[in-house]
Amino acid sequence: MERQSVFHSLKNAGIVPVIRSSSSAKVLRIVEALIKGGIPVAEVTMTVPRAIKTIEECANEFGTALTLGAGTVIDEATCTRAIEAGSQFIVTPTVRIEVVKTCKEKNTCVIGGALTPSEILAVWEAGADAVKVFPVKAMGGAAYLRMVSEPMPSIPLVPTGGVTLETLEEYFRAGAVLVGAGGDLVNKKKAEAGDFAWITERSRQYVAAIRNARSSLHS
Repeated sequence: MERQSVFHSLKNAGIVPVIRSSSSAKVLRIVEALIKGGIPVAEVTMTVPRAIKTIEECANEFGTALTLGAGTVIDEATCTRAIEAGSQFIVTPTVRIEVVKTCKEKNTCVIGGALTPSEILAVWEAGADAVKVFPVKAMGGAAYLRMVSEPMPSIPLVPTGGVTLETLEEYFRAGAVLVGAGGDLVNKKKAEAGDFAWITERSRQYVAAIRNARSSLHS
């Protein structure tokens, strides 16, 4: 898929589920649960054991049913390996200009991590498709996102770090183009216990909440 098509898919979904797990087998089950719940997107972080191999397995297993990404990517070598394994988008945790540039060269969608207004602008000017504002909750949540979005409305922002079902609408109202959600959606304890049905149900709740948040913006 072309870079712009991938970003379009992410925007449509409105959410990037961030997967951290102790095993690659569980990652596949988590992705399956997300898809069943109506979220055809997953970000497999590099903190997962055998992360690159896991991305390859997800790409083979789910194919076009999934928009697959690699997260916590901090260097060019890992970025390249993740793309070769089947990642359609790359997410960095912090400002990693070289990763953004590698993605540009490889026509791969990239959401670059940043926190301060200066970092956000630097990542955007380097060529990121969107900027992940992380950890947003620690900086004041939606109020902080609104403050950095107002002077830079053309930059698509993706708040991540502490986003929950309850705060979702606030982030969209504050200018988020989509959100990144970790533990509140992909609950590690539930996954470790094999309760993937909980993740499917939580996904359905997120899909409904995103739809409601977006419709309320236009009403």
